[in-house]
Amino acid sequence: MNPQLLNLITALVLTSLTTLLLGIFVYLIKRTSRIGTIFLFYSFSISWWSFFQILHVTSSDRSNALMWARIMEAGAFFIPTLFVHFVDLLLELKIKKVILIWLYVLSFAIATLCITPAMIADAAPKLYFQFIMVPGPLYPLALLFFLSCVGYGNYALYKAYSTAWGARRNQLRYLLGSSLIGYMGGGANFFLAYGINIPFLNPFGTYAIPLYVAATSYAIVKYRLMDISVAMEKGLNYLIFVTIVFVPSYAVLLIAQKSYFGTISYPFSLVVFLLFALMLLGAYKFKGEAQVAIARLFFKERYDTYETLSKFSKALATILDLKTLIEEIERTLVAVLGIETVTLYLFDKERGVYRPVTTFGTSPETRDITRLTADDKLPRHLAASQTILVREEMEHFLGTTEMPPLIDALRRAKADVCIPFVNKNVLIGFCVLGHRATRQMYSDQDLSLLTMLAQAAAIALDNAMLYEELKRSQSLVRRTDRLRSLETIAGGFAHEVRNPLTSIKTFIQLTPERKDDPEFIGHFSTVVAEDVARIERLIQEILDYARYMQPKFQEEDVNVIVESCMYFIRIKADSKAVLLNKDLVPDLPPVLLDRQQIKQVLLNLFINAVEAMGDHGGELIVRTHRLSKAADDTWVQIEVTDTGCGISPADLEHIFDPFYTTKHESQEREGTGLGLTIVHQIVQEHGGHIEVKSALGRGTTFLLNLPAVHARVLEAPIETRGV
Repeated sequence: MNPQLLNLITALVLTSLTTLLLGIFVYLIKRTSRIGTIFLFYSFSISWWSFFQILHVTSSDRSNALMWARIMEAGAFFIPTLFVHFVDLLLELKIKKVILIWLYVLSFAIATLCITPAMIADAAPKLYFQFIMVPGPLYPLALLFFLSCVGYGNYALYKAYSTAWGARRNQLRYLLGSSLIGYMGGGANFFLAYGINIPFLNPFGTYAIPLYVAATSYAIVKYRLMDISVAMEKGLNYLIFVTIVFVPSYAVLLIAQKSYFGTISYPFSLVVFLLFALMLLGAYKFKGEAQVAIARLFFKERYDTYETLSKFSKALATILDLKTLIEEIERTLVAVLGIETVTLYLFDKERGVYRPVTTFGTSPETRDITRLTADDKLPRHLAASQTILVREEMEHFLGTTEMPPLIDALRRAKADVCIPFVNKNVLIGFCVLGHRATRQMYSDQDLSLLTMLAQAAAIALDNAMLYEELKRSQSLVRRTDRLRSLETIAGGFAHEVRNPLTSIKTFIQLTPERKDDPEFIGHFSTVVAEDVARIERLIQEILDYARYMQPKFQEEDVNVIVESCMYFIRIKADSKAVLLNKDLVPDLPPVLLDRQQIKQVLLNLFINAVEAMGDHGGELIVRTHRLSKAADDTWVQIEVTDTGCGISPADLEHIFDPFYTTKHESQEREGTGLGLTIVHQIVQEHGGHIEVKSALGRGTTFLLNLPAVHARVLEAPIETRGV
């Protein structure tokens, strides 16, 4: 056989096989996406063209060669339309559907004409082929359609590349390059019909097609175009592997056929080879599933153990609540190893001891659990060795008569096994395991599983404890911030209480003289009752504000909260000659919020605004607005504006950062830099956001945005949300 023809057949076999498999692979992963379906048809068209071209160039009969050529070209002219559709989906060009429909209609029309002499006239021997197709009078028009679609698709890729930046630009460059190389290599075969033999591209250019399809497949599977240079490398490795394994196998098949039958049927050999390759690749793909099935059937206990451990490792990545995490560790140990008793110790930094945080299986009568310091024998040894202790092994090797202190400590803890939890070379805790329900020994496999579990659990426990400390710190900071605001609230409280007390005092002084006046007594009773209720309400509000409570989300009227906060700020504003103005829109939609937390936010903003205006006075304006971002997305906005000194651009981008403050000790109220940080966090926890606008010498405006009740969808139950 002519070497050039043999090279072409090899390239076409590789193209047909790899392209079809890659198309199926991408579809199985992206079957819910249109791009996966289009790419499958696109790959199938390329595979169709490659497969029937093999049958065409290897046919020894003129009529068969003509038939295969027409079938080959009928499938080939769907390639350009599918390429355009694929690029449209990949780049989200949103080409009009009518245009895509017309492209498919043209492809179908050309494919239909391919079975007529108008498109493929004949098959004739030419160049190094046995037969090659003779194009009909309409073939140049079909070829023009092919080149136009391919040119447009590559132009779209180039245009997207030219406007992209960073990694996206680099990735599109590789994808565009592989597309151009693939179409130049495979498209050169079309010119053979006119007797044009392009050096090197015929037949070696066909090898570029599977490499291009492999790069594109990788891009689709990753959804975002990842580094295509990696895909090119993977595709090249895959191409070399297939060339080394399958091409020699195909050659051996041909030689064996020649030796046994005395003749070679290339179509038959190709079909047999492709079926064998598909079976081999399918067997490799299902190797993992077969191993799992065997493990489930013959080694069920071991499989269940590994399955439980796998689920446990995945669960650790999502659990930050310390109590839940400890329960999960306890449950996993009991499920995996059948432990009867489990006690888990964690290090208490405040007291400097390892204290038990959970126990399982021990009755109150037999429970004898003590706290251990870091200097006790057991924790000290675990911190130094960082290995699992098995009491039975230690007793066997050391002997029961020696009774070293470590074995004695294990016995007093009723521990068959002790597992250290070490993270960053620090013993954060350990777990004491009692007897197993089956009373069997711990195998090497069991200890390996426990070691893996301990490593994962140590990291998770450390993270959970840090998270608990963070929550406690945040709670303390919030409580401190509340208490600092009580100075302002106390001034407002005194002002609000003074008027009703004066009224009550006046009535009491007049009572002896007018006790027999029914009208006076009736009026006195009404006014005093109202004033007392007013004082009680103020006392309750100040107590609620000062006392830390878990957040309680309820539907509230934002205007009512704004007015309440402005009452409290009035005395401080009067002392600074600050004029308070409000413009509250009536009939605002209710907002789901914690009343005291939003009061904390508003008081913080009001106090900052008054202090920003200094002693020369100014104006504090509070407005409320109703915002509609969409038909079913309504928000409530609170606008707090002052005419103070403003905030410099350099400070503006840092005002919500912790411990960043522009207040100094020389000022009336020294700042800690935590007030606005807490404001920002509270607003975020309410599902809202806060904006700030400021100009030096002109003042500052804070815009507090909160979602209305009907637009809000909580991600967790209300009672679990909070600090």
